[in-house]
Parts: sequence; structure tokens; C-alpha cells
Amino acid sequence: MAIEETLLRQRKVLAEFGELALASDDLEHILDEACRLVGEALETNLAKFMQLQEDGITFVVRNGVGWKPDVVGKVHVKATEGSPELYSLETNAPVISTDISTETRFRYHDFQVENGVKAFVNVLVHGANEERPFGIFEVDSRRPRQFTESDIDFLRVYSNLLGAVLKRSRTLRVIRGTEKKLRESERHYRIAAELNLLWPWTADKAGELTSIDMRWYEYTGLSPAETLGRQWTQAAHPEDQESIAKRWDQSILTLQPFDLHIRLRKQTGDYRWFRIRALCSLDPNEQCEQWYGTVEDIDDRVQLENALRDWNDLLEDRIAQRTRQLEAEQHERAVAESKLRQSQKMEAVGQLTGGIAHDFNNLLAGIIGSLELMQRRIDAGRYTDLTRYNSVAMTSASRAAALTQRLLAFSRQQSLEPELLEPRKVVADLEEMIRRSVGPSISVECSFRANDRIRCDINQLENALLNLAINARDAMPNGGRLELEVDRCVIDQTESSEKMMPPGAYVSISVTDTGTGISPEILSRIFDPFFTTKKIGEGTGLGLSMIYGFTQQSGGQVRVHSALGAGTTVTLYFPVDNSQPGKVETRSSETDQAVSNGHNETILLVDDEAAVRQMVSEILSEGGYHVVEAVDSVSAMKQAEKLECLDLLLTDIGLPGFMNGISLAAELKAKYPQLRTLFITGFAGGSRMVSTDATTQILTKPFSLNELSARVHSLINGNQ
Repeated sequence: MAIEETLLRQRKVLAEFGELALASDDLEHILDEACRLVGEALETNLAKFMQLQEDGITFVVRNGVGWKPDVVGKVHVKATEGSPELYSLETNAPVISTDISTETRFRYHDFQVENGVKAFVNVLVHGANEERPFGIFEVDSRRPRQFTESDIDFLRVYSNLLGAVLKRSRTLRVIRGTEKKLRESERHYRIAAELNLLWPWTADKAGELTSIDMRWYEYTGLSPAETLGRQWTQAAHPEDQESIAKRWDQSILTLQPFDLHIRLRKQTGDYRWFRIRALCSLDPNEQCEQWYGTVEDIDDRVQLENALRDWNDLLEDRIAQRTRQLEAEQHERAVAESKLRQSQKMEAVGQLTGGIAHDFNNLLAGIIGSLELMQRRIDAGRYTDLTRYNSVAMTSASRAAALTQRLLAFSRQQSLEPELLEPRKVVADLEEMIRRSVGPSISVECSFRANDRIRCDINQLENALLNLAINARDAMPNGGRLELEVDRCVIDQTESSEKMMPPGAYVSISVTDTGTGISPEILSRIFDPFFTTKKIGEGTGLGLSMIYGFTQQSGGQVRVHSALGAGTTVTLYFPVDNSQPGKVETRSSETDQAVSNGHNETILLVDDEAAVRQMVSEILSEGGYHVVEAVDSVSAMKQAEKLECLDLLLTDIGLPGFMNGISLAAELKAKYPQLRTLFITGFAGGSRMVSTDATTQILTKPFSLNELSARVHSLINGNQ
């Protein structure tokens, strides 16, 4: 008797759900009711529908009954190893778990455990002839229980009904979307027809006019009988009628487009210029079916062209006379400008030479001195202090490389690595470092009014902000307040020329201090290279010029507002980037990765600098690679002819002779299609000359030997 009651209850639920599915188009209501009714049918009052997402492995608990508030619409689960969802997808059959304590095939999810689930049964929900399921329909129980064959049969039928509902809903959504697009297209067509300045007309294959826009009749005052056929030509100026007939007959005969400027008579008797055009519509046999044409009023344009011709005739003599005057003035101006440019060039060269020589001489002194001391210790057999002197030399060399990068930033020639980032996060991460850098006498405040993203090199942005913070600290020797603010602004057309930035949305990063301020005379020169108000040895004068070059290269701008005694505000503007961020990958420095030794792979090393060649060859040979050296492209090609195999080409871009490193790589790839290439270059613009991919990379000089080894290992082993 209990079995009959269960079957009766299940049939009743199926009937009620079937009626609801037929009567309602509200998918959300149907799914909610499906969960409620199935709970009644199986006496659990705990059910859910998990919808499969586009990736094919993620399910979202879309609808359900009996769950805590943080489940429906919020819980996402993946069909991963050890999950019941993967088990369902793999078996493509109902999955029954009668007791959580004895289940060994998979584990229950945390949200099931938190809701007291002890057993469940689920079925995949398919549409008719659908390979990919819509999702999983599941009935859960808060106590261990068995599910009978009738329960399973009931759920199969129930899921089929649910699949039909989901498929019908998707079909209705597509139909309604199509209908909406059709209505919108019809509306656009109607508006376009009303706004179109051209009068459409049609003619049959014999050239007889069959229809024309109503505006023709309003303009000419002619009736359809006086227009259709060939009668329309009577509205043309008598001087134009012969050319119309001749040109029209020629187009009909050759099927070439018809295009003619003629004068048409208005009702008042006046004539205006019109352009008459027509194209032939061809059938599949390339025979004319019909002519489609337009009538365009061009009288204003013709009158303007005539007036311009008249003006041109009158102005030619005056222009010739004025041209002679301008040529004389231009010659005088060119002479003066040449002298001014030469003067400015000499001033800039003197300023650059002095600044670079001062900084590099200091750095070279540290490097040379350390190397001499190392040699003395080696000659004396004392090796204890070598590490300390080596560290000093390496530090000075790194500072020299950093100075080069700052020079390139000023000239906007450095290779940046832009990425999508949030400025507010960059500033927030730097806040503690800035606070330590400026000292306890200066309070640091950060405010964030925008969370837009920008695209720039994060290292350069961090360096710029730290540089500005240190400048602000130096401007507040007795303490003060430093404010960093991230905001959003929109530059309109009016502000565009004033701020020298294209119109659009920008993120502004402002650094404001309460320091001594900057006088107008100094403010006009702060972005000049090597200009500094600091004492000798305290600054290179490249900080602000580096910031200027970096922001300009990132598509942005820098603005400074200051007054003596009133503090200074430096604002960096970067265009808002609304593109979606790509997949975030955890990156580790190549130099920090453990690099395995080679296995006698053949590397062709090409560099005209003997010191570089010797250093690279030695480190790679020690690493287990077979290194073949060449000084230029000619010797490299000769070496390659002797090799049976070649695994990697390691070449400088700038080589002496008729072929550079890029051309050499192209030649060798023709012989070795699988050849991998690592370019090394000291040229600032070298990275823009090469397209990198899985088989091609570029390394900028100066580089560490660890970094070189990591790059070689990565390329040869196909790791990216």
C-alpha cells in the first residue's frame, strides 16, 4: 500500500509540474517549483538544480529549496577529481549515494555537510538530442536513505520534462531576440529612408522608369504619366536632354553604371543641378533584371565649385606674389632658426656630457678599484675578501645599468613592459615603503577615489612614485604632510589642447607636499635632463625627466603645480583601460629558478664583442652545452654549414657586415625550421625590432649570467 501511495504522489507531482511547464514562460518560477515539488514527491524537502556553465566543468546552484541563504545563487562547484559532479558526467547516469558515512567513490561538498546532507540522488538534465547537459537535478536527504527504482524512474521522467522546459526557454529567448533585432532593423530602415537626401528610382531592363520617390513629383510638378517610361527626361534642361538619352542608351547596352550631372526644371521654372546615378542588378546568368538609381541635389555644391574657380583665377596672381615674399622671409627665418638650434644643441650636449661623465666616472671608479683590489688579493694568494670587492663592483655596475635606463626613460626609448593594473593597489602597496622613506617627521595620507585600471609598466610607476616621495621629503626638511591621491577625471575637447592630452577618461595619481614650493623660474626647467637644485653628489637631475618620459611613453601626461611657501603637487595622468584582464599567472624571476644543466645541445654564439663572447661561451660550456663561436654573420653561416644539428642561435642584433642578427636568424631558420633563437642587444630600440614567441626571445644588455642561463634553458627545453 505504501508503494502505491508513493507512485500516486509521484504521478501527481509529474502531472502538476507538466501543467506548470506548459502554462508558464517564467523559467525562474518553473525551476523553483520543480525543486519544491520534487521534494514533496520524494519526501525530502531538500532539492536543487545546478546549472552547467560554458566551461563544461563548473556548476552553479541556480535554484533550490530547503537550503541555507548562502547556497542558492551563490555556491559554485567544479567537476574535479573526487567530486560527485565529475562522477555524474563520466557515468552519464543517475548517481545514488545512500549514506555519507559509507561513501567511498567521492566526497560530499562543504555546503552539503553544513546543511546536514547525509544522502542524495542526482540525474543529468538533457534537452532532446542535446549532447551537452543543461545541468544536474539533485534531491538531498538529511538522513541516510535508500532510493528505489521507482524513485529513479520518476527522476528520469522529471529531468526530461525539466530539460524540455530549459530547451523551450532557450529557443524562446533566441526567437524573441531575433524578433527584437528585426523590429530594430525595420525601424532603422524607415528612419534612414526618411532622412536620406537621395531620391530612389527604378527602371526595367529596357530602361523604362517604373518608380521614383515622391519628392520628384513635388519638385517638378509632373504627374506619374508625365514621368514614367522615358518621359522623365522632359524635365531636364533642353541642352542636357541629348546627352541624357545618349548616355542612358549606352549604359543599357553595356550594363555599365549610369552617372550624369544634369539640370532639372522646378515647378517655378528655375533649374537646379542634380546628379543622376543608376546600377544594374544582374541575375545568375549575368543578364540585367532591373536598374536601381538615385537623384541627388548638388546645386549648392556646383555653385560653390564655380565660385571657387572664379576666386582661384583672381587669387593666382596674388598668391604668386605673396609666395615670393614668403620665400624670402622663410630663408631669413631658416638662417635664424639654424643658429638657435645650434646654440641649444651645444648647451644640451654640454649639460648631458657633464652629467653623464660625472655619474659614470663615479661608478667606474668603484668598479675599477674593486677589480684592482681583487687582482692584488689574487696575486697575493689572499682570497678572503674577494666576495666583498666583487659585491662592490656588481653594485656599481647595476647602478650604471640603472642610470642608462633612466636616460632611456628621459629620451622615451626604454623598453617598457606594460600590463593592466589598478593604481590604487600600487599606491596602497607602496604606502608603507614611502612612510619609511620619508621618516617620522612627515605624515603620509593616501586617498582613493577611483578603482579604474590603466596599462603601464608597474616597475616604472613604482619608481616614479618613490622618486616623487623622496623629492617631497627633501622639500620638507622640518617635517610636514605628504598626500597621495588616486582619482578619475574626464578630459573634454576644450581641455584637450590646454592639457595636451587626447579627450577621454584618465586616472590621476597626485603627490602633494606642504614643503617649500618651487619658484616660477625653476618650475619651467624641472623636466630638463640633469637639471637639479641639489648639491653635487646628491642627485643626477634625471628623476623628473625619467618620470616625464615614462608617462609620455605610456600615453599619459605629467602636470606640476607649485608656489613658493605653498607646497607642490605633481599629478600623473594615465588613460583608463577598460579591457578585461587576462589570466593572472604567478611569475617568478628567471634568475631565481633552478636551471638544469644542458645535455651537449649545440649553440651557435655570434657576437663581435670578444669579451661578451668569451663570457657567454664559458658559462654555457660549464652548463653542459656545446658552444660554437662566430664573430659575424659570414663566419656564422660557415660554422653552421659544418654542423649536423643546431639547437639554439644566440646572436647579437647589431653585427658587422652586410647581415645583422635578425637576417642571420631568418637565413638559418630556412635550413633549421625548428631552430630556437635568443637575441641579445644593447640597443635601446632593439626589443621593438623582434617579435617574440615560444621559439624566439630577446635579452637586453647588460644581463646577468644567471638570467642568460635561465633563458637558454627555457628556450631549449620549450618552457615559457
